[in-house]
Amino acid sequence: MQPYAEMIKSVKDYIRLPFVYEHWYVAGTGDEFTNKPVSKTLLNRSLVFYRTSGGDVAAMQNRCLHRSFPLSEGFLEGDNLVCRYHGIRYTPDGNIARIPCQSQTSDKKLRTYPTKELGPYVFIWMGDPDNVGPFPEMGHLADPNYRTIHDFMTLEGNYLLLMENLNDLTHFAYLHKETFPFDDAFMDLPTEVKVIDGRVWCERVDTTETARSFVPPSFIQASEGKYVERRDGGMTLTPGIFLGNAPIIVGEEGDPDRRAFNQRIAHYVTPETETTSHYWWSMSLDFEQDNDPFFEVMKPHLGKGFDEDKWAIQHMQKLLDNDKIEFDEMIIAGDQAGLLFRRVMLKWVQAEYGDAPAELEPA
Repeated sequence: MQPYAEMIKSVKDYIRLPFVYEHWYVAGTGDEFTNKPVSKTLLNRSLVFYRTSGGDVAAMQNRCLHRSFPLSEGFLEGDNLVCRYHGIRYTPDGNIARIPCQSQTSDKKLRTYPTKELGPYVFIWMGDPDNVGPFPEMGHLADPNYRTIHDFMTLEGNYLLLMENLNDLTHFAYLHKETFPFDDAFMDLPTEVKVIDGRVWCERVDTTETARSFVPPSFIQASEGKYVERRDGGMTLTPGIFLGNAPIIVGEEGDPDRRAFNQRIAHYVTPETETTSHYWWSMSLDFEQDNDPFFEVMKPHLGKGFDEDKWAIQHMQKLLDNDKIEFDEMIIAGDQAGLLFRRVMLKWVQAEYGDAPAELEPA
């Protein structure tokens, strides 16, 4: 296998980078997890989830330590998970509480995974449970001043293809030309791309008439004749979380009525396998809080746009898997943010695996 630094030079090799586990990912929405065990495959690992009587989400490897029977087929006895094959009981922290056919237990333990619930989502730390890293800043998900809509889709594609897509603003005018009001002029907007604290940040600023089409319905009349600015951008927080920021600002600086309407558009892309991914998205707004019809229209509208991203990624994955013609990949000016993301991914991979390719993924 070639060195990791060489792999980020072409998309075909880039999506072969190994998974990085020492990060937070989304495991699902809170309503998916109850007192009935459920399995999910995340980063090639089969995990079992359930809620304890205290409401916490327990997450552990979905394989009985005895004969590899899936624990998601078991049931709860209090807060303990019972294997349906031989009745071995596991506590929420992975310890063995009872082995029915013998009086002694065992010091063997299931691998467990820390979880954190915020807003509609359950996040999971996929790395060392004794060395949990800082949680990404997404306080808006629990902020009562924001109203959040969200949805989910499965993606038949590598998660890095979508993460690079999210860092790339230049596809808006073409991939989304029938959904969002962008055209070629969007390509000429002032753009800034840089790395902040080891994460890619990008932003485009629109002060044209197109920006006015994003003014909230309840403020359209008040915005007439005023300066309007819309910012499109965001930051990659982890290998699988991109937090978009698209505020609409009405009024010049110094205007006492100047107001910013904040939009946090987040994408949570958790790899299932090398070619399949779980994809959640959310939009949190601090305006139009009581305008139910507005949110009812917004959700399918956004869903249509994000489905176009899914459509593009699945087409690319299919060609990358099946087309055997070699080609010299072209780089264009609009790739700046995506290429920076590849370099950030390289640093995350090297931090976990070292500079040389690893032959085995971490246990």
